[in-house]
Amino acid sequence: MYPYSCIHGSIAWQLTPEERCCWYEMLFFSALCSERGLIADSDRHPYPHKFIAQEIHADLEVFESTLAKSLSEDRITEDEHGIHITNWKAYQSEYERQKPYRSKSKVTDPNKYVEGKYGHVVKR
Repeated sequence: MYPYSCIHGSIAWQLTPEERCCWYEMLFFSALCSERGLIADSDRHPYPHKFIAQEIHADLEVFESTLAKSLSEDRITEDEHGIHITNWKAYQSEYERQKPYRSKSKVTDPNKYVEGKYGHVVKR
């Protein structure tokens, strides 16, 4: 989540405070689903709206109005598989973007080790 966009983006003036909360909860919930960016069960079947509203602690009417506004602004699409967050990657943090680089194994060369305070415990 990007704080500047949250405060100054279109969501800030297009949605009511309750709808904004609902929108962000939808993003969080979609991150927990088996396919990130898709609010659905692990078999790609859509959850009922009432269930989603309950899971994100939103009033059903607020959830429905958030969906309607989000659909009209192309933030989401909804089909037989569930609710898709249209621009899912844009909502991901810098941490997620850099994750592939961090997951590469770091190989250290023991010959480049510079002895220091604990250098005597290193076995070569």
